[in-house]
Amino acid sequence: MGSPVAVLLTGEIPFARVYVPEPARANVRVGDSLTVHVDGIETPFQGTVRWISSDPAFSPYYALNQEDRSRLMYRAEIDLPEAAADLPVGIPVQVDMP
Repeated sequence: MGSPVAVLLTGEIPFARVYVPEPARANVRVGDSLTVHVDGIETPFQGTVRWISSDPAFSPYYALNQEDRSRLMYRAEIDLPEAAADLPVGIPVQVDMP
């Protein structure tokens, strides 16, 4: 808790690459608007989910039971507004999950 699990990247459109925990995965869809917080910036950004993996980024080697499934993470990318383009690449961000 409180550790960076997302970083800001840029290209044509700045975006945050994040990991969505399995319990929140059913509530996150492409096109959803999520709040993105950046340390040192008082006003959060509103981002739009542009992609989310259908396969978990981490899967333990043993069989998954109900308790273990909650540890799975799904990589996602969140487009940010142009105002975020001036932020440094690789800066940690935090996203509010539904």
